[in-house]
Amino acid sequence: MSRYLGSLLLLTGLLLPFTVPAADDEVKAGVVISFGQDQETWAGQQVTLNLDLKTTGFSFSNTHFNLPEVDGAFLMQTDTTTIKMTEKVDNRDWQVVRYPLALYPQRSGPLEIPSINVRFTTSAGFGSALKAFEFETEPMQLTVALPPGAKQGDLVVTTTSFELDYDWQPASGASSTGDAVTLTVSRKAGDISAMLLPPLPIFRVDGLATYPQTPAVKDRTDRGDLTGERIDAITWVVEKPGMYEIPGIRFQWWDPGSRELKQQIVPGLGLDIQSVLADGPVPEATEESATNLRQARQLWIPGVAGLLLIAFWLFFGRKARQQHLHNEKAAFARLAHACKNNQAGIAYTALHTWIEFFPTAVKHQLHPITLSKFAQLCDDRQLTRSVQDLQEALTAAREDWQGSELLESLQRIRRGIKRQKMVRSKAHLAPLNP
Repeated sequence: MSRYLGSLLLLTGLLLPFTVPAADDEVKAGVVISFGQDQETWAGQQVTLNLDLKTTGFSFSNTHFNLPEVDGAFLMQTDTTTIKMTEKVDNRDWQVVRYPLALYPQRSGPLEIPSINVRFTTSAGFGSALKAFEFETEPMQLTVALPPGAKQGDLVVTTTSFELDYDWQPASGASSTGDAVTLTVSRKAGDISAMLLPPLPIFRVDGLATYPQTPAVKDRTDRGDLTGERIDAITWVVEKPGMYEIPGIRFQWWDPGSRELKQQIVPGLGLDIQSVLADGPVPEATEESATNLRQARQLWIPGVAGLLLIAFWLFFGRKARQQHLHNEKAAFARLAHACKNNQAGIAYTALHTWIEFFPTAVKHQLHPITLSKFAQLCDDRQLTRSVQDLQEALTAAREDWQGSELLESLQRIRRGIKRQKMVRSKAHLAPLNP
């Protein structure tokens, strides 16, 4: 009997070292956030933040964290891949899961990253009860430098790898009314998200109808290295004979490696559209057709406007209108802030965003709606002049752009839209749809 008892005690002694204590109070955890690099930081440059979740337990589960809004920067998680590590503290092993985050400062000066709320559960080992933890990271500060030659407030692209390609189709341009030319611009940049590559400026050219296409935006991550790619295309359709000049576009980016503000210009295109008809009286059939067309427009336009008005009210309920007005208010606030601070690049993007809150019926009638079409729709000379000045400032990389006139025009038009409850498409649609 004593022999069996001794064997049992020996077996118990051998198994004890492999037994994991199940007491939850022995599990410790923590969260640490740090910068992934120690170097000078430029506006528009990707800065890596490492969010480390730590525990003395066996594993992590139910992990959750919300990224805060950073004033003057974009903070995002560009890759869901995590890095698993172990470290020893006070002779105790800790499991670590690292989440790399990407921060893109958009202005120079001091920048503060607010706290991040982190929650997760862990346990001492298999069979142990889960223990929940919640932490707030410490706020972080960062000093950002503005690349020499760049203007405060503009969207700055900072990268050591930038590729730009463009294509005019047809290369020879248009030759007669009804012909179309399309400019396609492809940009690819390393260590930057495609959403931070600014859109192409839309130029208003009298006699040419402008149709920007929906951009193709794509981010690709390879072993933690991010590459953003954006493809834009704009089509111009000749509406009447004449001499036209589609201006070129200047692209700039800051190379932190060579500390140089580089640029590449997409050349413009000149068009000489000759009239098909020879000099002389207009044929009788053409005059009659034009008269019939004008009469048809006079009958068609009021009817379509009425149908659009009814469809709009049926489509939008009261709750949707309230949400719409809330989002429109926030979009206009961002636009007004950019105009007051004379930030041409941000104002251009914010104006496009605000236009999207126009009534669905009007937007579909003018789709895709552009700044030029918007100015025509509003039939406001000051707005037209302000939009042209904004586009020219972006093209020529001017630093003296003032947004007060544009903001004054938009505030006046916005008040008029509110008075009409954003439902009237007006007779201004007629010149846009000949």
